[in-house]
Amino acid sequence: MTLADSGSLEQIRSRLCNLNLPLNSKVKKRASVLIPLRQIDGELHLLFTQRASHLNSHSGQVSFPGGKQDPQDRSALETVLRECEEEIGLAPEQVECLGQIDQIISLYHYLVTPFVAIIASDFISRPNSDEINAVFEVPLSFFLNPTHHTSEEISYEYPRLSHHFLFGNYDIWGMTAKLVIRFLELGIGYVPEYPIHHHKGPNWLRLAQRFTGQPHKPSQ
Repeated sequence: MTLADSGSLEQIRSRLCNLNLPLNSKVKKRASVLIPLRQIDGELHLLFTQRASHLNSHSGQVSFPGGKQDPQDRSALETVLRECEEEIGLAPEQVECLGQIDQIISLYHYLVTPFVAIIASDFISRPNSDEINAVFEVPLSFFLNPTHHTSEEISYEYPRLSHHFLFGNYDIWGMTAKLVIRFLELGIGYVPEYPIHHHKGPNWLRLAQRFTGQPHKPSQ
């Protein structure tokens, strides 16, 4: 599949608006991320951050902008808009939210709500050096080439596949890679040629739906 096959930004908008996804509203330990799309020279790109190397968690890793929900945040969307402005200088008025995709459980057992948005074409990132080492963008078409994808089997709480997309010196992997794949599935109808879930592990989409805040315990 090519992006010409999958359609335009308007078709992505239509697909996401028509989703009726189950949302888990019971968990208190929550976070939000933004999956930011931007048109560059007529082509859609995804924006990523590389976390600062001195951070205690996920240091140096590639992620989407976002973070933990604060007590004063009135919604998951308010969380992600606040975090994006704090991390990369992306103001709320530069963001047009297109919709949500499936929630996911992070390594530290946060229930993460991902939002997809188109961001202003004239946005200039201002990374907060306390949190962010770099901001970079990747053509959406890059992720449609299966040769750019690899995966490995890991065992953490249960058997799972860790997905990787290597873009230059950046390794887009883990939860971030899963969110890219899920966005491609829901946003443009892309069906990967590779397996998403480990054949011996649980479906991570269903895990999030029934997540209570406690680590998953495999059945004996």
